[in-house]
Amino acid sequence: MPTAERALLHRGGRRGTWGSLGLWIDQADDYAEACEALARAVGAAAGIEPGERVLSIGSGAGDELLLWALGFGATEVWGVERDPLLVAAAQRLVQRTPLPPGTAVHVLEGDAAQLGPLALPHRHFDRIVCVDAAYHLSPRGPFLRSLTGLLRPGGRFAMTDLTLGPAARLGWGWLLRAAAQLAGVPRRELLPLPAQMARLRSAGFADVQSLALDATVLDGFARHVRRQGPLVARTALHPDWRRPAVTARLIGPCRAAGLGYALLSGAVPSSAEPMPRAVATASAERTALSSKGTPVSA
Repeated sequence: MPTAERALLHRGGRRGTWGSLGLWIDQADDYAEACEALARAVGAAAGIEPGERVLSIGSGAGDELLLWALGFGATEVWGVERDPLLVAAAQRLVQRTPLPPGTAVHVLEGDAAQLGPLALPHRHFDRIVCVDAAYHLSPRGPFLRSLTGLLRPGGRFAMTDLTLGPAARLGWGWLLRAAAQLAGVPRRELLPLPAQMARLRSAGFADVQSLALDATVLDGFARHVRRQGPLVARTALHPDWRRPAVTARLIGPCRAAGLGYALLSGAVPSSAEPMPRAVATASAERTALSSKGTPVSA
């Protein structure tokens, strides 16, 4: 997400560098709070513990990296971001933020879909996270398989992604194709949630889990953009507000066409562990979240 769009989405609320669809719970109306809640939900699904090594894919302009270090207690954080402006912003933010002794945060510029050239350390990371960025990556299969070589045995990966469900009306596939092209989302990578889970298993992940977040992410972001409009000067003509405004208008029709949103995670099995069967979680059974975005068992 470009820096100018982020600034407009943050306007009137807490300042920050966050840039995602956010997780809108407890009637939250602050953009930074919603974005942090989504990141916290991903971090919780990955199981980040103090003292661990975390790799963040599509790490943005810095606030997410600091969350892993300061909010979750990771002592080694690596971020991969393809936008050089966001990489520079993240490096500046990290440099001016006091970190606990023994904590290191590294920011790398690179294409998350092609991690090989970055020469990341093999079997080094305890957790890998990808917050609201995976739906831009293609081809997804090789990307997921590459992560299993970066995680230690028993390490866990968590991401959020768009999903595809049954359309409320027949013949609405054209709408999703058009919206995907507009948003830079490869349509061929947009799969139903069970197929998403199967793809994670095929990449080598075990204990695959999912949590549907359709309403709390997609509908919440659309509401925020509608509320935010009056705070943005010359809203109808503002060049940096057009994409968020169009995205918000498309969410309702795309939801009717089957678009969804989910949190998925899986672990690299240890050598002694069998590969268990993936279990899809029904959204009606497991959509409860705490005020900090942490999944709550039903």
